[in-house]
Amino acid sequence: MNLKLYWKDVFDKEYMLGVLSFEDQQYSFEINEDELKKAINHGCFGIGELSLFYNKQTSDTLFNFFKRRIPKPDDVNIEETLKEYDMIQYDEMELLEKTKGILNTDRYYLER
Repeated sequence: MNLKLYWKDVFDKEYMLGVLSFEDQQYSFEINEDELKKAINHGCFGIGELSLFYNKQTSDTLFNFFKRRIPKPDDVNIEETLKEYDMIQYDEMELLEKTKGILNTDRYYLER
C-alpha cells in the first residue's frame, strides 16, 4: 500500500511531500524534494524525524511521524475505533488511510 503525504499552507495550497509505502514487512518513505522545498518556503516545518537529506528512508517499524497520527493498538477505545472504520484487525497503514492521519495540531494529511 502507498499513501501520499500532503501539507496545506494557510491559503490551502497543497504540496505532495512524499510517499509512504509498506511492502514485504518494510516501511519506506520517499521524499518529493521539489514539493518539500516549496512547502518549507511557505511555512512547512519539515516531516518530523524524517531526514531531509535522504530522499528514501526505510524502517522495520512505522516512522514516528506517522505512528503518532493513529491510535495505538493498546488504546482503551481501540475496538470502537476499529469498528467505526469497519476494520476487523489493527493495521497501521489501513488506519492511516481511513483517518488520513489528520491531527488538529497541524496541516498534514495522507491519501492514497
